[in-house]
Amino acid sequence: MISDQFRVPGISCQHCVNAITKAVSALPGVRQVVVNLGDKSVRVDHDRQVTADDLIRAINDAGYDDVAVLV
Repeated sequence: MISDQFRVPGISCQHCVNAITKAVSALPGVRQVVVNLGDKSVRVDHDRQVTADDLIRAINDAGYDDVAVLV
């Protein structure tokens, strides 16, 4: 399993948490999604077949732009 973390500046409320969690969790191979309102980040635990680009696309599709991968 792999973990990727992203900064998502547009996160501001529980609706944001729910929207991102729902969109990313829908991807096959995603095991866990943790959205942190305090530091505006998203951590995703997933199988190897899921790429960072797949995750960013899902977050973008939920309505959140300017997503950056955290190293």
